[in-house]
Order: sequence, then structure tokens, then C-alpha cells
Amino acid sequence: MKVGDLVRFTKEHSSRPGYDYCATWTGVIFQDPNDLPEMYKIYWTTQHGSHIGEWHTRDAWRGLEKVNESR
Repeated sequence: MKVGDLVRFTKEHSSRPGYDYCATWTGVIFQDPNDLPEMYKIYWTTQHGSHIGEWHTRDAWRGLEKVNESR
């Protein structure tokens, strides 16, 4: 995954006990120029509004899947 990709949580992730709240979330990966190079963020849209989540390494993306790739 890379900056600009549209992502969501996998069904495997969101079907785990306590994680069902994120089943409908959709997000866009971006990088803040003021952050460290290994820090990525995701702008999430949810059923309750939007927020930004931080991801410190690409390894943390295990529970995500691409919906659409950036160009």
C-alpha cells in the first residue's frame, strides 16, 4: 500500500470480537510532511464522522485491504 490508496479493514479484522465498529470504515493513506518518514496516517470516514489514525510502519497495515489504488 502507498500514499493515496483507498483502504478499509479486512473482514477478518472487523469480525473479531470488539472490532465490529470499524467494518464500514473507509480511509485514504497520506503522509504528513512534518512527521517521520516511516509515519503514515489514514484519513478515515466512519458512520460517526471522520478522524485521522496514525500508522507507524507498513507492517501495521496487516488488517487493511486496498479498495482502490492511487494513480
